[in-house]
Parts: sequence; structure tokens; C-alpha cells
Amino acid sequence: MSLKKYAPVLIILIVSAVGLLFLLPGLEKRTDVRLQDFSVSKDGSAIMIKTSLSASMGFIRDMETEKTGEEVHCSFYRTFGGLNSTIGAKNTFEIKLDASTEKIYFDRGEESDALVLEREAAANIWTISPR
Repeated sequence: MSLKKYAPVLIILIVSAVGLLFLLPGLEKRTDVRLQDFSVSKDGSAIMIKTSLSASMGFIRDMETEKTGEEVHCSFYRTFGGLNSTIGAKNTFEIKLDASTEKIYFDRGEESDALVLEREAAANIWTISPR
């Protein structure tokens, strides 16, 4: 049997494996994200958060929010391309707010979500929650 006969199949398998290794990390959640800084828009309709990681390796590429009642829960995703890849990396994200939003949490995986920001209703001021 000739190698030429199997070469296209072998090439397709190798390219597929490399593609999966490149894409799969970007689908994993990061649960070690920390709030570094934040600012509230002038009209109060959004908060810009600046994040960092507690781990020494890796980056964040995306944030997904879920509103439940007066709480916003944020989940973060790894970058594509491997452990320390910067493809699509960013650390600043916008969270849309409405009048009922009182608390913002970061996803901690198997543990309870961590409260990172809360609004003092009387003064309408956002503060970093004590850790």
C-alpha cells in the first residue's frame, strides 16, 4: 500500500487535532478572575470593570452576564490557543445595568459566586465588596 493513498487522510486528521487543541481552551470558563478596578457611566446605565487573574498564566477573552432579580452574575472565558495565548485577550468589560441591579458576582466554578460589587441604594454609589 502506498503512502500517497493515506496522506490526505493523515493530513486531515493532523489538522483537525491541531484545530481542536487551538479552539478547546477558549470554551473553558475562568474561575480565578479578580476585580482590579471599575467605573460607572455618567448616566448609571453601565459599569466598566477592569479584571486580573489570580493565576500567573492565562488570559481572559470574553465575559458573559446573567441577570437574576437584582443580581448580575459574570462568567469569564479563557483565550483561544493554549495556556498562555493572548489571542483575543482583554481585561476590560462593560456590564449593562438597570434600576433594579444591586449586586455583581463573579463565577467561582464549584464554589458559590463571589460578590465583587454592590450598590448602596441610599447614596446610589457602587462599592467593592470586602473579600
